[in-house]
Amino acid sequence: MLLDLGPVRKPARISLTPLIDVVFILLLFFMLSSSFSQWRQLDLPIPSAAKTDAREVNVVRLLDNDGSISIDDEQLNIRSARLGQVVAARQGAFGIDVAEGVNTQSLVRLVDALKQAGAESVSLGGVLP
Repeated sequence: MLLDLGPVRKPARISLTPLIDVVFILLLFFMLSSSFSQWRQLDLPIPSAAKTDAREVNVVRLLDNDGSISIDDEQLNIRSARLGQVVAARQGAFGIDVAEGVNTQSLVRLVDALKQAGAESVSLGGVLP
């Protein structure tokens, strides 16, 4: 006895197109959600009370988040070209004193500006009243 099973079906093929779409979407997601910023370390020694240094310390006061600073009662901005002249005219270390409410990014900008202006020794001093 012969059974009529109907037309013979071809085996199903798996299409790779949806798989490739999913892989590209995942790649795009991970590329956009990850951060590619470079982290770097700042050499910023904190002075101790037991350590005494015979060098002169120039106090740099960071007054606000806009980059206003005061070096020996001379008002400057960290983006001004005059900062390099002021740093070159002074000998010794530079101690940073930060006003209350100033964020850390402004402090990092000041340290970078002092290093680029030629300051060899930069140290964190304290907080202004």
